[in-house]
Amino acid sequence: MKRRWLWILAAAVVLGLIAYSLVRRLGRGEESAPGESAVPVLVARPQRGPIERTLVYAGTLEPSVMVTITSKVEGRIERILVQEGERVQAGQLLVRMEADVARLELDQAVAAESAALAQADRSRRGVRAEELENARALLAQAEKDLADADQNYRRTERLYQEGAVARTGFEDAERRFRAAGTQTENARRSVAMLEQGSGSEEQRLTQANLTAAQAQSGLARLQLGNTQVRSPLAGRVARVLIDQGNMASRSTPLLAIVHDDLLRLSVPVPELHYAEFSRLGRSLPVRVALPALPQAGELPGRVERISPTIEPASRTFGVEVELPNSAGLLRAGMYANVTFVLDRVEDALLVPAQALVTRGERPGVFVSQGSGSSLARFRETGIGLRTETQVQVLNGLGEQDLVIVEGNAFLEDGQPITVGGP
Repeated sequence: MKRRWLWILAAAVVLGLIAYSLVRRLGRGEESAPGESAVPVLVARPQRGPIERTLVYAGTLEPSVMVTITSKVEGRIERILVQEGERVQAGQLLVRMEADVARLELDQAVAAESAALAQADRSRRGVRAEELENARALLAQAEKDLADADQNYRRTERLYQEGAVARTGFEDAERRFRAAGTQTENARRSVAMLEQGSGSEEQRLTQANLTAAQAQSGLARLQLGNTQVRSPLAGRVARVLIDQGNMASRSTPLLAIVHDDLLRLSVPVPELHYAEFSRLGRSLPVRVALPALPQAGELPGRVERISPTIEPASRTFGVEVELPNSAGLLRAGMYANVTFVLDRVEDALLVPAQALVTRGERPGVFVSQGSGSSLARFRETGIGLRTETQVQVLNGLGEQDLVIVEGNAFLEDGQPITVGGP
């Protein structure tokens, strides 16, 4: 047991000496001693191309406009003419309700309007000779009836006082006499009015009656039209909210219509990026990918609005993105990945991300130098944009250099290498 611990201690000392030697060489940049074994590596040349700095967040597609269609009249749903998912046009008939009562009310209103119009025409036109002659004849008849009623009343009164007639007979004669008097007085007024012609007050009254009748007729037409429910916009039927045959009252929801030619995404973004998003505003490029439609690829979006406030609970601010849907492939409720392009360089010198190393807190890459037996040389470089797979090199490297992309984790400057392949 004791011998085993001695072997372990000796191995630890040897490994420590080797590590110490490597650290000293890396710090001083010394070349490897002659005869040191070469490290196998893979190399690649830098490439020219675009690179972006992006942020990717998730969101859910929502319709730009959603309208709930309600009933404006009470009645039974006679027929529903559309189905869920069906596209509709503005003004298209969606639901038909029972209209029997509304039609009767319209007929009554139209009749009343016709009568009011005739009265107004008569008032404006004046009295015809036939009408005046007829009114005078009615007055003459009324005066004769009044005289007969007066004579009958006096005779019945005398007989009643003598006890020859019952009280009910006397009261009936008195009632007929008064009615004849009233009828005669009305006939005299009619003749007087016809002889004088209609005055301004009567004309205003008849015109007011006509206006009221026309308004009532218009209201009846509107009520009849409300029994046919039409779409206020072009879109798609999202939901049918009532069954055919049910009764609907005023404000009963019938259908939900969405306008999905333009969809929206509300994306929460960490407040760390608020200043940059505010600076770029609507010019910020956006791409949207939908896992449900991989064949569609990345679709171009547009930043419509950046929230002016930060949500305290989540420490995020909302970014509203608009996404055209002219082809009609997208559906509200779909999950989406939204990519915001914060920066882009079109013609950048790029190396694989695994080529970038750090030596003495200096970023750089190793390149293969020499022909035949090669050496690894460390090049300190300026770093620009970077992604998970690529890094933009600003200086210190050329397009013809062979950059070590594998096997560079523990390389030293000047260490022999064996290039396995480009």
